[in-house]
Amino acid sequence: MLLQQKPIPGYWYSNFSGQLIQVRAIVYLAGQRRRIVLEDISGKRESVDVDSWHGMDLVLHSPVSLSPEDEAAGDI
Repeated sequence: MLLQQKPIPGYWYSNFSGQLIQVRAIVYLAGQRRRIVLEDISGKRESVDVDSWHGMDLVLHSPVSLSPEDEAAGDI
């Protein structure tokens, strides 16, 4: 069964084999999502089209984690 996750920049996803990828950016053209820029845990980046993204069967792994400095700034 394919899960269709919405790509969210900064969030990590895992595939069925456990490989982690992070959405780095979403490219829009004429107001529509066209490409998703991904980065794996080793830093390798690739760009996929929206149809390929939906065929990847990804599961949301974890949201963005803030650094201690970012968390402290949010408390002010």
